[in-house]
Amino acid sequence: MRVFQYWTRIEGLVQIAGIPKKVQVSGGSDRSLLEAEADARRRLLLVQHRIDGKASRDDDYEVDICEEVLARLDAHSVITRNRYGAAVLNSSGLLFIDIDQPPWSWRDLFGHSTLEKRKTRIVEHVKQLVRKAPELRGLGVRVYETHAGIRAIVTGRSFDPRADSTDRLLRRFHADPIYRALCRKQGCFRARLTPKPCRLSCNTHKVVFPRTDAAAQAEHAGWVASYERACAGHCTCRLLCSIGHVVRERAIDWHDRDTGASTGHRLA
Repeated sequence: MRVFQYWTRIEGLVQIAGIPKKVQVSGGSDRSLLEAEADARRRLLLVQHRIDGKASRDDDYEVDICEEVLARLDAHSVITRNRYGAAVLNSSGLLFIDIDQPPWSWRDLFGHSTLEKRKTRIVEHVKQLVRKAPELRGLGVRVYETHAGIRAIVTGRSFDPRADSTDRLLRRFHADPIYRALCRKQGCFRARLTPKPCRLSCNTHKVVFPRTDAAAQAEHAGWVASYERACAGHCTCRLLCSIGHVVRERAIDWHDRDTGASTGHRLA
């Protein structure tokens, strides 16, 4: 996954059918802006390779996650602030799955399906999947309730976000198609840790990053302070149960603490 402390953007030329075209490319680094620029030039070359049909599978273009880094847990997990201000846990190996709809059933033809009924059906589906899916044998799943559905965390092994086998497993969990596509493009799994501002008594705020203007930085810092106050008394998910052989690790402990999974607060 491409999550960095320093970002820069350069303009360069690529050849399309012999005609030069200007493009802008981002580059990132955890060490310096100079290394970020070198990364951007490498990616500019990769753009030309893709245009020329010379890019190999190993050169596949991974989408940037150009967000402010709040904390790094280890080499595989990093906390960032997304475009609307919530903290997000990004992991290149720990499988997070948010599920908002259960698989279709004949029950959908009769009566009104409430949110609580949908959540119950999703949990039933997850439990059945853990029991029956051979790719989950010997693994564990932590199941959480969210505002709109259910979140599952699969433990016991690392998953490749860009692998076909991972996408098939996400399909079996009935994960959202857009989320599946983002996992592959960004090379990571993402889980929101803090509530959506629109669900709180908090003004909305578009996060711009990187910020080079002092006034913009001050405005952003003020909004973050008010947002964190509004988060009090709310949680992002609630732990329901653990299935199978669940292995605890630092990223899960961080997730449970920052989401308020065991607080009993109101979901948001």
